[in-house]
Amino acid sequence: MTQAGVLLDRDGTIIVDHGYVGSVDRVEFIDGSIEAIAALNAAGIPVAVVTNQAGVARGHYGIEDVQQVHKHMIAELARHGAYVDLWLFCPYHPDGTVEAFARTSADRKPGPGMALAAAQNLDLDLSVSWVVGDRITDLGMARAVGARPLFVGPATSPDPDVTSFPDLASAVEFILAEFILAEAAEVSGGRRAERVKFPAHRFDEADAYGGAYVAELARTFATVDLADIRRAADVLTQAYTRDAVVFSCGNGGSASIANHLQCDHVKGIRNGTDLTPRVVSLSTNVELLTAIANDLSYDSVFEYQLQSQARPGDVLIAVSSSGRSPNILRALEWARAHGMQTIALTGFDGGAARRAAAVAVHVDSGNYGVIEDAHQACMHLLAQYVRQSRMSPDAVAATTF
Repeated sequence: MTQAGVLLDRDGTIIVDHGYVGSVDRVEFIDGSIEAIAALNAAGIPVAVVTNQAGVARGHYGIEDVQQVHKHMIAELARHGAYVDLWLFCPYHPDGTVEAFARTSADRKPGPGMALAAAQNLDLDLSVSWVVGDRITDLGMARAVGARPLFVGPATSPDPDVTSFPDLASAVEFILAEFILAEAAEVSGGRRAERVKFPAHRFDEADAYGGAYVAELARTFATVDLADIRRAADVLTQAYTRDAVVFSCGNGGSASIANHLQCDHVKGIRNGTDLTPRVVSLSTNVELLTAIANDLSYDSVFEYQLQSQARPGDVLIAVSSSGRSPNILRALEWARAHGMQTIALTGFDGGAARRAAAVAVHVDSGNYGVIEDAHQACMHLLAQYVRQSRMSPDAVAATTF
C-alpha cells in the first residue's frame, strides 16, 4: 500500500445534513463540495466516501434508498466532471429497530472498518491519507487507523489538535498544498515521475480525439519495460515446453483480455509449432464464477478455482488495469504461496498487483481504454513471439501472423 487518499464523510461534509438523508429529494450539495472533489480527482488522489447510515437500522429508509441517493450523487458529480472512487456505508446501529441491522459493527465510525476497506480496495497508505468529516466519530476513525483527521463545518473541532475548516473546499485546498509539497519532495529525490493526464481537455471533433488517442497509446506503450516482456516470454515458453498449465484472469475489460489470451495462446501458438499449450481462463465460466461469488465472495472467484485446478510449476497471468482488485491480489498471493509462477499486466501506478507478481508488465497510463489496448497488444505479442520462436526462419517468412 503506497499512495495517499482522502476519506470523506457524506452528510455535513459533501451534502447538507438534513438528518437521515434517505431520499434523492433531500440531497443538497454544500457549496464548493463538488468542485473540491474534482480538484482531488485532477490531482490523482483517490477519494472514498465513508458514511454511517443508522437510518437503515432505525427503519427510516432501506439499503436500496441509500444506494439511490449515491446513484444520484454520482450522476450529479459526473455532470461537473467529478467522481468518487469508492462508496462505503455502514447500516448498523446497536440501538436499531430493524432486527437485521440492530447490532454493533466495526464498520460504524469511529470503528476502523470502512477505512480499512478503503485502504484495501484503493491501495492506500492510511498513515499518509486524510479523513475529512464534521463529527467526532470521523476524527475517531482517523485516529483508529493512523490517518490524518480534518474537521469541517461551522463549528470548530471538538479535538483541539485537529485543524478546522469552514467547508470541504477549504480542507481540500489544505490537502492539495500538502500533497504538492510531498510530490515535490519525491521528485527531488528521484522517486516519482509525473503521469500524463488523458484526455486533459474536451474534444469537439472525433477525428481530433482519435489522433490524440493514438498518440497517447503510442506514448503509453513506450513506457513498457521490454526487459519485463522478455521475462514474461521466458516464463511462458518454459511453461508451454514442460506442459505446465497457464491460467489467466481479470475483471471487466481485463476479463475479455484474459479470455482472448486463452484463444491466442492455445490456437495461435499451436499453429505451426511443436507446442500444445494448456491455457485456462478463470474469467470465462459464468456458472462457476457466480456460484463462488454467491456462496463465498467475489474476492474468492479466482483463488478458489486455482485451489482446485493449479499445481506447483503452473503459471498465473493476472490482468488488472488498477492492480487493486481484491480477487486479483488474492489469486496472485495464493499462486506464489503454492509454487506457481506469476505475471501481472498492470496500469496506473500498478497497485499491489505490480508488487505481488514475480514479473510485472506495466503500462504507465491513467486512461482505462489506453491501458486495456496496451495490455491486449502485450498479450498478442507474447503469443506471437513464442509461436515464431518455435518455427524455422523460412516458415516465419511464409506465415501470416
